[in-house]
Amino acid sequence: MRSFIVCAIAFALSHPAAADDLDAQAAALFETLRPGGQCTAQAEDRPAPTRRRFMVPAPEGEQPVTIFESTCDAGAYNLVQAFLIHTDRDGLRPLSFAVPVVQIPDEHSRDHDQGFPATPGAALAITGYGTTMTLINPSVDEATGQIATMEKWRGLGDAGASGVWDLTATGYVLRRYMIDATYNGRIDPVTVLDLPGPVAAE
Repeated sequence: MRSFIVCAIAFALSHPAAADDLDAQAAALFETLRPGGQCTAQAEDRPAPTRRRFMVPAPEGEQPVTIFESTCDAGAYNLVQAFLIHTDRDGLRPLSFAVPVVQIPDEHSRDHDQGFPATPGAALAITGYGTTMTLINPSVDEATGQIATMEKWRGLGDAGASGVWDLTATGYVLRRYMIDATYNGRIDPVTVLDLPGPVAAE
């Protein structure tokens, strides 16, 4: 992770973002994800990055924020995506997303074959926070830039994790996170984080 970040920063400093070649710079920066192990899909297997532009509230007034999305990997029921952000102040850089570290009791096993599903509605505790450079099955709101995800732990979709991140002028802020560890054939998520409203960038 550290080597990737250093490489990405060096790339950004050596490639000042101009409007006419921003798409090409984004495609090239996405390629730096592969050597760091963040993305496994080969370039020829990936579609061109998706570009979206938003006007985002900031203390000095609305600011333009451009988001690029690219496929990193694809499985039977999970699609892994990476994101870049471009702002007038900071230029083009990779995005990372805050995620909670959640303690799931021993009886809440992800291995449904062992017969230890979670009890619907069981309390799950946040023990800390980490970051991820990729999101699984993300959906981007075309009006606000908000991202919602649904990571499936098996194809049936009755176990997994989902999150919501709000777009700010400096990046994304985690707003909501839910986990379903039941493996019971139904969707029974437990909300482990739910902020009351959009989070403004400082």
